[in-house]
Amino acid sequence: MSAGPGADPDRWSADRWGAGPDRPLALAAGAAGVAAVLHRLALAVRPLDAHTRAPAGPGVRVGWESGRVPGRRPRPEGPVRSLERHEAAGFVLRYGTSGAPGEIGAAVRVRIDDPARRWIPRRFSVPLWTRAELAGADTSPPTAPPVRADARLLLPWMLPGPAYPLPQGMTGLRLRVTRPGRGPGPDTPVRWPRVEAYGPGGVLVGWGHGDEHGEVLLLIGGGAPLPFPPPPRFDVALRTHAPDPDPDPGPAAPPDDPLDPLDPLDPLDGLVAEAVERSTSPPRPQDLDNDVLRGLAPPPGYRTCAVDTVRTLTVGQVVPAGDLSHTTDRPVTEESRTCPST
Repeated sequence: MSAGPGADPDRWSADRWGAGPDRPLALAAGAAGVAAVLHRLALAVRPLDAHTRAPAGPGVRVGWESGRVPGRRPRPEGPVRSLERHEAAGFVLRYGTSGAPGEIGAAVRVRIDDPARRWIPRRFSVPLWTRAELAGADTSPPTAPPVRADARLLLPWMLPGPAYPLPQGMTGLRLRVTRPGRGPGPDTPVRWPRVEAYGPGGVLVGWGHGDEHGEVLLLIGGGAPLPFPPPPRFDVALRTHAPDPDPDPGPAAPPDDPLDPLDPLDPLDGLVAEAVERSTSPPRPQDLDNDVLRGLAPPPGYRTCAVDTVRTLTVGQVVPAGDLSHTTDRPVTEESRTCPST
């Protein structure tokens, strides 16, 4: 994924940590005696293939966007730092090994992308359990209950991208979401669109995310099952969601905040960081699986198309559907997500 002309290729994909030697965070008493705790799990990220529900990868990159530390020079590798890769846990961020003390704040912005373009990138704003909350169970007497590891787990669904390896017999569409130009010129691609497909009876049968060029691979099967046996061809109503081209500017970001707005040379420029809630301990089912993590809830600042578009699908084939024009005169609301009748 190119960062554009003149961009430093290491700025947005560096895996340098810049951390100094580990120092004990606490002393924990166990059956074997007292041991120094050098690090604690702050967050584990396990990206899932939205189609198979299996772990996405290999080759997927996960990083966290770290701001400047007051009184320090900006890091030459840029504001994105890779998370540690662990086979069982996925990608982890740890207190004590991911930077200077105090650098990890109360929340982090996580980004997930795939250089091979098999999955569409995503960004999240994730609140963390603090060091004090995690260490409370190790004090004598304990000052807080233990925080389970799965309460620090993020399970985002990654939607198929242009290079996704399609299994034989899949049903779906390849399309591009565009927006009418402001003048007589051609329509322009919409960056990071989202598309939902509703089948007979207005039932959600699938959804997809678009890349920075507006290209979407939408596979049927993520929603309700189709009637059996399915008809050889059937219509779906396509509903698009896209960033508002004229958003309310709102308050300005701090001058040393590199995260919002993103660097225009960043390949993920304009991709919204979706806010997730911190899990309870133990986590509830909705903490680990919800519409935000599935990529079904439109992010803040997105607007819904004014009119749904009908396309015809052929069972067992992924067919090109051409451009899908996104025109809007209404913001995203619960009412605008009501399934249409087809």
